[in-house]
Amino acid sequence: MPKTLREILNAPNVANLLDDDKLGEISRQAIDGYMGDNESLTEWRKLNGDAMKLAMQIGGPKSTPVRNAANVMYPLVSVASIHFSARAYPNLISGYDIIKGKVIGADKSGEKAAKAKRIETHMNWQLNEEMEEWEEETDRLLTVLPIMGCCFKETYFSKNLGRNVSRYLAPTDVVMHYKAQSMETVPRITKKYRLYPNEIIERIRAGTFLHFDLPHNSIETKDENEIYGSGDEYRPHLFLQQHAWIDLDDDGYAEPYILNVHYDTKKVVRIVPRFIETDISWNDRDEVKRIQATQHYTKFTFMHSPDGSIYGLGFGLLLGPINETVNSSINQMLDAGRLNNSQAGIIGKNLSFGASKTGGVVELPVQGFLPVPYTGDALRRNIVMLSEFMKEPSLVMFNLLGFMVNAGEKLSSVNELMMGEQSIHNEPATTSLARIEQGLKVFSAIHKRLYRSFSKELKLLFALNGKYLEDKQYSRVIDEPDMQQGIARSDYDKKSCDIIPTASPEDISNAQKMIKAQALMSMLGQGFNDEEIKRRFIEALQIPNPGPILTVQQPPPDQKLVLESERLDLERNKFEFEMMKYGIEMAKMRSEIILNLAKAEAAELGPQMEQYLAEMDALVALATKGSRQNAQTQGSTEQAQRAPVQGIEMGGNGMQ
Repeated sequence: MPKTLREILNAPNVANLLDDDKLGEISRQAIDGYMGDNESLTEWRKLNGDAMKLAMQIGGPKSTPVRNAANVMYPLVSVASIHFSARAYPNLISGYDIIKGKVIGADKSGEKAAKAKRIETHMNWQLNEEMEEWEEETDRLLTVLPIMGCCFKETYFSKNLGRNVSRYLAPTDVVMHYKAQSMETVPRITKKYRLYPNEIIERIRAGTFLHFDLPHNSIETKDENEIYGSGDEYRPHLFLQQHAWIDLDDDGYAEPYILNVHYDTKKVVRIVPRFIETDISWNDRDEVKRIQATQHYTKFTFMHSPDGSIYGLGFGLLLGPINETVNSSINQMLDAGRLNNSQAGIIGKNLSFGASKTGGVVELPVQGFLPVPYTGDALRRNIVMLSEFMKEPSLVMFNLLGFMVNAGEKLSSVNELMMGEQSIHNEPATTSLARIEQGLKVFSAIHKRLYRSFSKELKLLFALNGKYLEDKQYSRVIDEPDMQQGIARSDYDKKSCDIIPTASPEDISNAQKMIKAQALMSMLGQGFNDEEIKRRFIEALQIPNPGPILTVQQPPPDQKLVLESERLDLERNKFEFEMMKYGIEMAKMRSEIILNLAKAEAAELGPQMEQYLAEMDALVALATKGSRQNAQTQGSTEQAQRAPVQGIEMGGNGMQ
């Protein structure tokens, strides 16, 4: 018997560490708990079983009020469920981009944003490419959810497949107590699943299951009206996978585990911890204060049950009584019409057509006349048609039928406008959109519940990537082969990044999305991000492959303007060269003047020095005047560049 949590966490199958007595005790507790939880669901299972028959329109032969009576199933639940699924599916999964990254906290360097972008790219690839079953399983869930009221997804890392898996589970295959408060606090969750003999042997030989002998012909499993014949050696075997709390280290605090029990033999075949070392919190006395259990299940709720049940409420239970009333009304009218239209009646004893001494059924020919030895009055007095005392279908019953159908459509928000039809002609578009929005109020609340559950499922996948993701696969998907070792798992850091669905819980119809997109388009050129506005408008149009549309290509430049610009550049370069040449000449002249002054001063003294200085000042003033004229010419050139002209001629500059 292990005494430390370290032994438990390091064991691939904790059942190998336990003796037969302890395994037998665990098995009894698991089976008894499952049976008690299953018993609490008896009434719920029966009601939802009837609801599923209504949705699938399953009806057998009916013998009341007459033999082979009508048994038509009106598709009220079916239509409501189909319409909900048709709206919810494209809203949750609108394209390839299913999730988007979200930065948590400040990000001045942009490192978190880059990390969130990498996560977004990788997880969208996972959901669309690697987890090939994910979208189909989500589609199945959204088909059953409106009928049953709740469904489940199981999300885990499969060692056999080497990747994450998220599969749909029917509500009847996940067993909890009917009055459980939540999946996070319920002490026991049991999943029913089945394995074929070869699959069981594979797990035994791989060491995943303990070895046990499979029963072949003596045991017949009966569970929820499912019977597998004992003579079929290839029959699937029922297993119970239970999330339970068991104290295996004898410290008085139960730890969370996953148990796998073979239902027929009641053998525990596998036990694994539902926690890791970092999930354990300790107190000052080195005692386990709390263990955060890993959750594998996500519950999708259509509508919360008013009686406080953890299992939800769907159209099957909401519309079931109305649908049954509609079915009864239709069938009664059909039976009444059938009897009223039937060519049958009663023949008195006084008439005998030779069928037998006591009379019998007389078959009349389709054409021609049947000669009889009686007068017309005698026939009329002794033959009574069934239609004379059988009433035709009641008009009151027909009106009641219409009332019940309308009541069911109101409850399910399925009316003509929501089905693409319109009884009010020439109704303004804004009025129709307002009616659609009002009709979608019920669905809006349900979609928000789906959005929350969808977010939880994605966060479970986020956490699994942080534990099991391989660096090579991650770098290959995001196309960064030079990433450092260990970057894949470190990117999935819930303290700096998070993910949210791209789906919007508010917009559940294309009309709503288009209204918002058009409102954004009216804000173009008003200081907002015009490119983002255009992108969202294209997305609302649901145009496939919008990338080429959103990529703006610059038009080729006008060749005439290019040539004119090159000519002006050439003139500007010529002007700068002339200015440089002029500056060199001025420097040379100035040096000569200074040299002459120096010679004159050395040769003679007298008033001629002042004359030389005056001449030099005059030369400098003349040079300054020429520089200003060149500057004015340059200004005229720049002005000519801005004006559309046919040609510009520039003269040379220099000292005269």
